[in-house]
Amino acid sequence: MQLGVSTSCYFPLETEVSLAHLGAAGVRHAELFLNTLCETEPAFIQQLRAQCKETGLDIVAFHPFTSGMEPLYFASAYPRRIADGIKLYRKLFACAESLGAQIFTMHGDVKTNPVDFSYYCENFATLAEIATEYGLTLSQENVVRCKSGSIDNIRRMRELLGDKVHFTLDVKQAVRSGEDPFDMLDAMAGKICHVHLSDHTVQHDCLPPGKGDLDCAAFFRRLRATGFDRNIIVELYRENFATDQDLADSLDYLKQYIE
Repeated sequence: MQLGVSTSCYFPLETEVSLAHLGAAGVRHAELFLNTLCETEPAFIQQLRAQCKETGLDIVAFHPFTSGMEPLYFASAYPRRIADGIKLYRKLFACAESLGAQIFTMHGDVKTNPVDFSYYCENFATLAEIATEYGLTLSQENVVRCKSGSIDNIRRMRELLGDKVHFTLDVKQAVRSGEDPFDMLDAMAGKICHVHLSDHTVQHDCLPPGKGDLDCAAFFRRLRATGFDRNIIVELYRENFATDQDLADSLDYLKQYIE
């Protein structure tokens, strides 16, 4: 397992500024959250590549700013939207590939969309196959506002897609969905390729690892038992930490569970 931090922790700071903060904190593995369309331009991606090389940062995962558009493109009854969505995501896949990422994370369809979940799953499978052309594993994240926030729907994706589905386990999103993170882990077991880690208490649903009630030792044991050996990414919101050192301290705290 490798430990890292997501640039999304610093949102709404610009992407390159967030990367600079991670470099200053001594982070070596990162998830990159691209924040707007102009950041997909080749010159900007090249700038990010140069910045990562200079600071020794390895981009292990990629998260697009287009998550909110995924229901429109991939869970819509209007067929031309699907074609346009695939075209857009090919561009995003190319960005992720250029940055060296192995994982590409999606949020997917929202709970309020009346379109049957199986239709989204079919389109996810199509995207997952396309992602492999770019050396990427397409990963479904559990998200509170999305159908993927439900353990039942995670299980349904597995039943419908088999080997074509992989998951990003997000601890805080499980908590916000009213799902036990360990139960979500079990539902995804064997298909988890990426983890967003945070801590929590009854009063606070997102805290730095080691600052809440999550039994990290048990959590890492359960992950290992599923065969997971990929990246554990600390992902917080900006109000959940104060300084770069807080993120560095989170990684230092977690090292005891991977050594």
